[in-house]
Parts: sequence; structure tokens; C-alpha cells
Amino acid sequence: MSVWERARRRGRFLELILEDKREELARRRRALDEGVLRLQIRLWPTSIPLRTILPDPQGRLRPVVALMRAAPFRGLLRPSYDPVHLALSLATQGVVALVVMTDARYYQGRLEHLAAVKQALLRRQLNIPVIRHDFFLDPFQALEARAFGADAIWISLAMLSPSILRDLLEAAAECGLDVLAEVRTEAEVEAARMAGLSALIVQRRDWRTFAVDPALPARLRPLLPETAIWMVAGGISSPQEIEEARALGFHAVILEETLIGARDLMARYRELGF
Repeated sequence: MSVWERARRRGRFLELILEDKREELARRRRALDEGVLRLQIRLWPTSIPLRTILPDPQGRLRPVVALMRAAPFRGLLRPSYDPVHLALSLATQGVVALVVMTDARYYQGRLEHLAAVKQALLRRQLNIPVIRHDFFLDPFQALEARAFGADAIWISLAMLSPSILRDLLEAAAECGLDVLAEVRTEAEVEAARMAGLSALIVQRRDWRTFAVDPALPARLRPLLPETAIWMVAGGISSPQEIEEARALGFHAVILEETLIGARDLMARYRELGF
């Protein structure tokens, strides 16, 4: 039985991912100089606040797309993955923000993908925020994100202790990054409220098992701070699910593996109602 199969049966996917990420972080801290990263930050224009795009002034549910070559719960999605081409194609089709997956092992991403996407959007004068998604465990990752062009970071409260969350938010604020916080429980919503987080993602996927709970957005929606930006993520795959998010009053849905893994990505995008 493989490591992943044992993890699936025991609900230990998250533990394996975090073990790998801690080892990777130790290597990257040795390879990347913090002073050089701070100099790189100065080369980027001021980051784009999420409040400039959400909520939509006309009350519409807006699409955000996550760019990834692979996913831990689906394997390889797009063998000929070109994040810049995908970003430029989607940026002219109503997508209000782009997420770039930078985790190397599970999403086959790179920090360089983040920088390349941001640079391409700037060259085309496309004023779209770029969000770094990774398994955030250390304030150093916020510094990396901004140094490689991110406007915001996507974190998961389930993966962070209160002290690390505090340090990570301080680092993000220092770098000029917005923070999107992923929540799955009532306790995490309350932790987000106490931390003053103003952009929340209801994550339907359980990182321990990769199972998706379609009922979670309806359960957590009444608890979300009224002044926050509300998004839904995790296996969104049908117009019906998007309509449910719209009816619940969410401001955005994050389209992930179902869209990126489609043979005709733009046709799939239109099928989803955008």
C-alpha cells in the first residue's frame, strides 16, 4: 500500500503535506537571501487591493481562477501547462483575480510562475490582482510572495497556530499584501474575525481527506462577517454550484481543477456560466 493510500485511509493527507512543506521551507531559507527578496519587492509597483475588485458594484458573483499544473487530489491536470498563456486568456474574459499555485511537489508550481504571470499582466496593462497560493507556515513565505509579484496570499487557518498566524499577518502587512483566509469550521470563522481578516474563503475540501462538502457554504455563510469579502472554493464543477453560491450572497467563486483540467478550457469556462 502506498504512502498516499495509507494517508487516505487514516485521514492524514494534511500531515504529510505539512511535513513536506517544512522540509522545503528549510531548504528555501538557505537558498534565498532575505535582503535580496526585500530589494526585489521595491521593483514591483504598488500591490492591487482586493477591495478594488470585490464586492462587485453591481452585486454580481465574480470568477477567480486558480492556475495549476497538477493537484494532490487529482494528479496531473495539464501536461502542457503555460501559466502566462492561461492568465492572459482568462484576464480578458471577466476573471477578476488570478491565483497562482506555487507549491512544487503537489501542484507542480514555482515562484517563477507567479512573477511571470504578474509581469505579463503588467505589460498588457491588465489591472488584475495575482494571489499566491501555497501551504503557508512561515512569515518568510509572505516576503517571498511579494518579492515575486503577488498582490495577496491565500492561507489556511487549519494549518496555522495563533502565534504563526499573527506573525504571518504582520509580515503580509509589512509587505503590502492582502490576505485571503480559508475557513472550514465555525471556530476558524471566529479566529478570522478576531484576527481582523477581511477576505474569507469557505473551503469545501477537507485537507485531511480531500473529500468535498457541498453543504459547507450554506452552513458557514450566516457566520461570516458582514464587512468581509466572501469566496467559495473546493471542487466547484457545475453551473448549479455556482448558482448556489450566488444565491447565498457570496462575492466570488474560485475555479480550480475542473476548469484547468478541461481539454477546451474556454469552452468549459463558458459552460460554467461566465
